[in-house]
Amino acid sequence: MDASHVFAAQILDTLPEPEIAEIQRRQAHMSASLQKASSSLSALNEFSAVKWADLHPKFEAHTKLIKELQSDLDYVFRKIRTIKAKLNLPNMDDEEEDEEDEGNGDDGGAQVKTAEEQANASLPS
Repeated sequence: MDASHVFAAQILDTLPEPEIAEIQRRQAHMSASLQKASSSLSALNEFSAVKWADLHPKFEAHTKLIKELQSDLDYVFRKIRTIKAKLNLPNMDDEEEDEEDEGNGDDGGAQVKTAEEQANASLPS
């Protein structure tokens, strides 16, 4: 007889019969509760696996779309920064034309506006 059987026999000898019956009843009740919980979790896992298989491709597609939108927006903002930088820098071509116009004294009645002047002119007063 191994140690576990000896220990169980000693407990059976020390405990009264009604307490042993109560312990066995509680163990059976706990076992039934755990089996019910286990079957519920198994059903939930199966349901979740089906839903995941259905929704996973949609999540991947949305994630891909969001990444593409982010790269497009990054490109647009980079272009906007470039344009803003060009607008803030003095335009070298306009300065050369101004020097030529001053040298000739003949502007033909036309004025060349910088991009900043044009943008300010288009704003409402």
